[in-house]
Amino acid sequence: MNEIFQVVYKFLKWISQITGFTYHEINIIVYFIVIPALFIFLLSRIFKQKMLIIGFLILVFFAVIIIPDFSEFSTQLFDKSVVFLNWFDHLGLNYIQASVVICVIIPVLILILLRYFYRKFG
Repeated sequence: MNEIFQVVYKFLKWISQITGFTYHEINIIVYFIVIPALFIFLLSRIFKQKMLIIGFLILVFFAVIIIPDFSEFSTQLFDKSVVFLNWFDHLGLNYIQASVVICVIIPVLILILLRYFYRKFG
């Protein structure tokens, strides 16, 4: 799990270096916008409902307008995410293990499942 965590961490750090966004901003963009956008896109294709994509884009648009300082917002949301992941210590998972399960394994499994349904029904 440490290896997976390090690969993802280094990848997000690399993205932050080439884009000029902070690590916290990239983390929030990836886990709160990009990955959900992939889920919404696949769901919209499965259910043939373009309104899912349109609704998500409207939500992101209004979030961008409403949030006055994305950097500060990202840091606060990242900190809350750390608290959430540290909570899994009660279940026997440390921060790194919880990060890999919640932020890598579960999203990958959801994407595989959605892709399966997309191929079958989309």
